Amino acid sequence: MFVDGEWTGAESGETFDVTSPATGEVIAKVPKGGKKDAEKAIKAAEKAQEKLAEKTTKEKERLWRVTIEKLEPNLEDYAKEMSLEQGKPITEAKEEVYEVADNILWAVEDVKHLETEVLNGYLQPDRKYIVQREPLGVVGIITPWNYPMVMPAEFIPHAILCGNSVVYKPASNTPIGGIRFIEGMVEAIEELDFPKEIINIVTGPGSEVGSEISSNPSVGGICLVGEVTTGQKIVESAGLKKVTLELGGNDPLIVMDDADLEKAANDTVYGCCGNAGQVCCANERILVHEDIHDEFVDMVVEKTKNVKLGDPLDEDTGIGPMNNEDTLQKVEKHVEDAKEKGANILCGCKRASGFPTDLYYEPGVIGDVTTDMLLNKEETFGPVAPIITFSSKEEALEIANNQPYGLSSAVHTTNLDNAMYFSDKIQAGNVIVNGPVLTWDLLHPWSGMKKSGIGATGGKWSVEAFTTIKEIQLPWKQ
Repeated sequence: MFVDGEWTGAESGETFDVTSPATGEVIAKVPKGGKKDAEKAIKAAEKAQEKLAEKTTKEKERLWRVTIEKLEPNLEDYAKEMSLEQGKPITEAKEEVYEVADNILWAVEDVKHLETEVLNGYLQPDRKYIVQREPLGVVGIITPWNYPMVMPAEFIPHAILCGNSVVYKPASNTPIGGIRFIEGMVEAIEELDFPKEIINIVTGPGSEVGSEISSNPSVGGICLVGEVTTGQKIVESAGLKKVTLELGGNDPLIVMDDADLEKAANDTVYGCCGNAGQVCCANERILVHEDIHDEFVDMVVEKTKNVKLGDPLDEDTGIGPMNNEDTLQKVEKHVEDAKEKGANILCGCKRASGFPTDLYYEPGVIGDVTTDMLLNKEETFGPVAPIITFSSKEEALEIANNQPYGLSSAVHTTNLDNAMYFSDKIQAGNVIVNGPVLTWDLLHPWSGMKKSGIGATGGKWSVEAFTTIKEIQLPWKQ
């Protein structure tokens, strides 16, 4: 942990093991922080924020450019650590660690190009109203276990560039990537003489560390990526703090009868198997028009069989182990429920033998899925492609929207009218036309509807998430 300007253990002296889902070996022992550690971090961050506020945007830009310099020599090693810690294939881990710099540099440009409004008075025409954005103060950032290094890179740079100090809690399953990110930042802070306390990382259980971050009155804002149940607890404890939440989804990919089936099949397999399906914007439900059902499903089954399950450190591995037993048991529960209700396993969908752990799960396709099955009703979060058949776009829309979630979605069609129909009517924060649901970029708003989130991040929307508005009135003679 890095708390109050120094690397330290937990006040209790306790640690917890980080166990590799790939090998079953303990790869790190990490301080098991608690409420008191979080309190200490928040107090330090509060004091440092006043000093950070005195820094110019140019100085903060320099901090992040030097952070990139500190991280870059070690990215290949970080990728190997990530594969062992999280389970994702080394090819995906490399993509993630190399995307860290992109996120940082984009955040820098977002803040450098921040624009606010100057308004002419209406009821008071002799005044001008100047709108400016100011930091929230201390910001708590809580990230999940599926993207250990790029998640902190998506949020911490924006928060600090906007003038906030940060208390950061990574997921206990995968804290190493976040620790490495903070190590690079701390080296840059020391080189540039920034107050060290502007960044704090507290590892430990969410029930203690996360709860204290969300409820502490000295914290001005919370940014969480996680499960819906966790988000609900954060909202309950945060009170009137500014809260930005990106939560779970049960995202549909719709394949119309006029779709490019080759591309749709490729996008289906990618969006179901990427990161072993452990992504909030994975293809959770595959809705297929009845007229092209058989041809399309055959293509998806064949492509899924070609995804190599194996050692995540092998360059030719397409999918590694799932990260943890709880998530895998949920996948198995959903698959068993579907089988009991009449669905057919077309390939995969079972644990694989002959690997160091029993977290290796064969990616699969399930046919004859109906809307009463858990695969349709809940987020599965695994490498499974449940096929649901529809006969009209109206029926597809009804299936897509009949959910408490609304994070993301996709539709494959070559018909512009169909594309616009779904774009207008799907109840989701994102609609991707002719791509996988598993899609994002650095500059667009990432948000959810219904139970899938509050607020938005990404590009300038992250600046809005980490700031508040102040209005200044000036007398002005016309």
